[in-house]
Amino acid sequence: MNTTTTLILNFLLIAVLSASIAYAIMRWCYSPTRHAELASKFDDIYIGGLNAGAIVLLSLSLAFAFSDISNVHLRAKSSLLQESDALRTMGRLALNIDSSVGVPLMAATRDYASNVLQKEWPAMQQGNSQAIRKVENSALQALTVMSDIVYSTENLARLPTVTSMQLGALVTRVREQRLLRVDASDFSVSIRGRILACITLLASSAILSLAFLTKPFGQYL
Repeated sequence: MNTTTTLILNFLLIAVLSASIAYAIMRWCYSPTRHAELASKFDDIYIGGLNAGAIVLLSLSLAFAFSDISNVHLRAKSSLLQESDALRTMGRLALNIDSSVGVPLMAATRDYASNVLQKEWPAMQQGNSQAIRKVENSALQALTVMSDIVYSTENLARLPTVTSMQLGALVTRVREQRLLRVDASDFSVSIRGRILACITLLASSAILSLAFLTKPFGQYL
């Protein structure tokens, strides 16, 4: 399922949920046993205050939801930048070390970057972290090859100690940031967030409905 389809389905879900809540409230308000009492109590209420209250509740709901999304987006962006920076630095080092180590290391680095873009990136866009953890949809094999080259005893003997330590730190950073990137792609709104969104949606709908007790169509809209 692509991003556009997901957005359309989410919009339809929100629209159906909102319409269902509004219809339930409208039917409750307009039942013969309640309408007269509600109208006498709330028909003359100041609508501006009601609108302000509803806006506050809706704003709180949106703020909580978008706060979580924004935090995850920032973590994913940070991990992606650090991972790509480590790969770039590793590639530059591979060009300036012993060719017996640098050539295969450069090939492994390019293979890893290619696998990330062709295999892991589509799965991340779909929010499917489980697919990334499978071998056929993962860049882990290329990362393992890259790690084996860096930590090989023979290769370590051919490189200066400082260079070996720097390559080891870069591989470690790639592994860590990859895991953070994969975890970020599996983000979903928590149960607490969903409950809070439902409560604020219901409360704001109820408040707005009180302003349209004598106008059924306006209340539902």
